[in-house]
Amino acid sequence: MKASEKRLIMILGVLVAVCTGALLSRQLLRLQHGIDRREQALELRQMEASALLAEAGLWQQRLEWLRASQPPMTSESVASQELLEDLLASAAAQGLVVQKKKLHELVRTEFQNEVAVTLTVRGGLPALFRWIHQLLSPEAFCLVTELKVTPDAADPASVVALISFSRLHAPVVAGAQAPSR
Repeated sequence: MKASEKRLIMILGVLVAVCTGALLSRQLLRLQHGIDRREQALELRQMEASALLAEAGLWQQRLEWLRASQPPMTSESVASQELLEDLLASAAAQGLVVQKKKLHELVRTEFQNEVAVTLTVRGGLPALFRWIHQLLSPEAFCLVTELKVTPDAADPASVVALISFSRLHAPVVAGAQAPSR
């Protein structure tokens, strides 16, 4: 073998070694980047878990309040009728006129039972929003799931509102006692 052939083989060997090193270092950098991303994700999850653990007492208090305060559901028809009567009485007290009313089907979940009523109400805008605000206290377990307000064509000082109210009741658990008031 001639000296030039030996040099050529040596250059080719060095070139193969450099290319192999470059490919290996690229793979290692990609692997390191993946490890860094997983480490950042784990650090973020650890911070979130620490924050949740720090708030555990607050959430435990809220759960106890919910268990003590949320009204139990005796029957679907009674709960729907109570909600409707409460809404009609409070609307009349605010000087609002209920034009239409519609009861909805009961929605049951693992954590609550939801009864709903949709009302079409006519009256002054300030009185309407005072009425809605009055109904939405946390202790009432009542919420507005839909609200559409349009001007009344017959009376420019009034509005017509389509409002869906829901009331959340504690789920009935077999053998469990209802919370005392």
